[in-house]
Amino acid sequence: MTEKLEQYKERVDLLREKGELAPDTEILLAELLAELTELERSNKALRRVILKSGQGSAMSTRLREALYE
Repeated sequence: MTEKLEQYKERVDLLREKGELAPDTEILLAELLAELTELERSNKALRRVILKSGQGSAMSTRLREALYE
């Protein structure tokens, strides 16, 4: 996702340089990019916690059976 996020930032910067963004649009895009950055950070942290807890690979029998139904 980091590469995709960087691509989005580059595209927004390019539009900003060309002057093709309205001020409100620029603010909205900046807020969305900030939110995406925070969500990516949060996602990575959650993945680390899951891997450390060992629950990433272990699945209860009941859950496994329910998923296969």
